[in-house]
Amino acid sequence: MRPTIMKISTDAIAANARAIRAHIPERVRMMCVVKADAYGHDSVRTAKKLLNAGADAFAVAIVEEAEVLRGAGIDSMILVLGGAGEASLRQAVRAGVSQAVYTPRMLEIMQDEAVRCGRRALAHLKIDTGMSRVGVRGEEDLSAMLAWWRRCPEVEMEGVFTHFCVADTDPVFTARQNKRFSEALATVRQAGFSPIAHAAASTAMLDPALQYDMVRPGIVLYGSCVPELAKALTWAQTLVTRPIRLQWIAAGDTVGYGRTFTAARDTLVMTLPIGYGDGYPRILSNRASVLVRGKRAPLIGRVCMDMVMADVTDIPGVDLDDEVVLLGGQGDQRITPDELAELAETIPYEIMLGFAERIPVEVVD
Repeated sequence: MRPTIMKISTDAIAANARAIRAHIPERVRMMCVVKADAYGHDSVRTAKKLLNAGADAFAVAIVEEAEVLRGAGIDSMILVLGGAGEASLRQAVRAGVSQAVYTPRMLEIMQDEAVRCGRRALAHLKIDTGMSRVGVRGEEDLSAMLAWWRRCPEVEMEGVFTHFCVADTDPVFTARQNKRFSEALATVRQAGFSPIAHAAASTAMLDPALQYDMVRPGIVLYGSCVPELAKALTWAQTLVTRPIRLQWIAAGDTVGYGRTFTAARDTLVMTLPIGYGDGYPRILSNRASVLVRGKRAPLIGRVCMDMVMADVTDIPGVDLDDEVVLLGGQGDQRITPDELAELAETIPYEIMLGFAERIPVEVVD
């Protein structure tokens, strides 16, 4: 069996949730985002741990993800954040989960399915305050939407929400978005509706002005360092393998496809059984490091589909039984998704979610 394994700690995720819970007011509910299989961490196992760590509700991207949670016996509020076609809207009603809505047609479909099934539909009105992705935009469209909602008595407005697009980089635009949301929320409530209001995800959730009734922690649950919580958070993924070859090459020899690395000295090359076929980004060629015996070893040559090579010349005593860490900690060293994301010119979300199913997952709680 190949020794490449993704180790996941849902205990770490639960600890992160408790750290978040300790930093937000008791009155503010916590909707934990577990979309995309909990960012690659197993949505069911993660959601069950989060329930014991202060989660009040969950958010997913598509209705199929919500059904997985319902099938596992999770009966908390579940919100489908993404847009949806007719089949998905009807599916959400049948599953008893909440759906983001932003057009009269979506309301009509949910009303029809609620009547047909004899059960009340649940929806959260999405307000587009500047993301320009989905949502009701502007006062005129909001007024029209609220008028339609009165014609759909079997669709409960459980919530109203928005999403900030630059909360981590542009406080001026975020304040503008928040003002638009506050005004929309006032209109909704003046129209006689009493929904839960929520706007802030991970990077905005500690700002009292953005908390409303509920916050939506996402990547922070999995270890991303919101500055105020940096010392309290733990990354939950550790990607490990073991070498399949150790070989000395001479100065002047080259490594890998394209001969992109030339040894400047006699070099001990460690070959590892993982590559871009496993979701380890090829752009990390000659950029990233791995951890061996608590020390960093640079990757050399191009990342192959199924293998990578590392220079372990300066690490005494290495052998084929050593555990090698590609993501996670070893000794006092740590390779985080943020580090790999910067080297890969992407974001940590993509690193967390990018690993292939052929890497077995081991829960280490």
